Amino acid sequence: MSILDTPLIEWQLGYPFTIRDACEGTLIMGGLGSGKTSGSGSLIAKKFLNKGFGGLVLTAKEDELDLWKSYCKKYDREDDLVIIGQDSDQCFNFLDYESSRPDKGTGITHNIADTLKTVIKAGANDGQESDKAFWDASLQQLLVNAVDLCLLTQKKIKFEHIYKIIQSAPKSKSELNSAEWRKSSQCFRLMEHAAKKISQVSKSKKADSLARRLYIIEDFFYGNWLYLSEKTRSIVEQMFFGFGDRFMRDPLYTLFNTGTSITPEDTIKGKIIVFNLPYLIYENIGRDGQILFKYVWQRAMQRRQIRDNSRPTFLWVDEAHYFLHDHDIDHQSTARSYRACTVYLTQNLPNYSLHAGGGERGAYHFKALAGNLGTKFFHANSDVETNEYAANLIGKELKWVGSEGQSMGENSSFSEGSSQNMLYTIEPSKFAQQKTGGPINNFWIEVVVHRQGIPFESTGKNYALFTINQQQI
Repeated sequence: MSILDTPLIEWQLGYPFTIRDACEGTLIMGGLGSGKTSGSGSLIAKKFLNKGFGGLVLTAKEDELDLWKSYCKKYDREDDLVIIGQDSDQCFNFLDYESSRPDKGTGITHNIADTLKTVIKAGANDGQESDKAFWDASLQQLLVNAVDLCLLTQKKIKFEHIYKIIQSAPKSKSELNSAEWRKSSQCFRLMEHAAKKISQVSKSKKADSLARRLYIIEDFFYGNWLYLSEKTRSIVEQMFFGFGDRFMRDPLYTLFNTGTSITPEDTIKGKIIVFNLPYLIYENIGRDGQILFKYVWQRAMQRRQIRDNSRPTFLWVDEAHYFLHDHDIDHQSTARSYRACTVYLTQNLPNYSLHAGGGERGAYHFKALAGNLGTKFFHANSDVETNEYAANLIGKELKWVGSEGQSMGENSSFSEGSSQNMLYTIEPSKFAQQKTGGPINNFWIEVVVHRQGIPFESTGKNYALFTINQQQI
């Protein structure tokens, strides 16, 4: 039997929730106090740990670290627990990691720039859709050239190198011709240093390649960048520095700009990395740091070489709407092939859509991502839109509906009958009535589970109502 067919949860209705199902992704939705974390979430998390999974846990609330400490203690995984946070001794220089991987290939500069842009855009308002492509391209071009200048001149690159290049880039012709600016500008001095190094390389294809890279960098900073309108340049700078200033100060500076003691690949070896910068405490700092590590982790999982006995890994994100980025959908569309089990917990669809950009864009983002999460747990919820989404997912069926009528007057009459109508299999209002655990419900939680693929054995349907006892997990 393949490791993918190993059961994790034995459903009462047959056909278990397997590792294969987990690799296809899980979405857990429920209102405040619905039991999504203490019910479905706790059940799945403990199954992952019990089966030896490694994983990455992002945190939104302060108590999540203690929760995962208790999970690891219960399943004898305390030695595998790694905590990244303000008071930990763990660090991850992501730029050095990205630039020194043995499998780095030829697209390293754009890969690093794309990592930075992904995190920057995750915390920015996109503005008008008509301008989006322009600002994206301008930011990407700035990052690519700053990163490539670092790679040409530094043995080990750090974020502060990129920051200082962009900070000291020329903004006018007079500045470019100023001896004082040339002396103080990190951007200018590094280009001069690169030119000197390249001139000392013997004529070869390598020398030609290095010279071509430097020419492109000089052409950008002394041409395209210099001649941008002041307003355009200041907007692009603001996009970068709003993000960059957070990474130039602790705790992010120490975590991401010093050395490396932990990498995403450690989860493949069984480590459980808890990123303890809760968003509701650290706000943008916590979000940026965690989205960055999340994105680098997702890309690392996509590079793994899978064998029959390869260990599954998981990405665990409670309050998932806080940690979205543009490449989540791309990752999830292939995660199954790399045994990366995504678990997203969130309260409702509007919450998610709002943080994904709002309007139609946010709604489509949710639908695209949710469509790639194979198993969905719907807990009690008072949000109409979420309940309608769940009801539509389960579908409609023909039901007999009774009717009656009465006419009053001199000759009053009464009639009754029935007709078939297409109605929701589970009415949206029913989701608000599910048990939410706690003493009032004898700790029983009700959850509707919808799964893709194989239906539940005893019903032949892809959905079912299950009960979970908080005290028996």
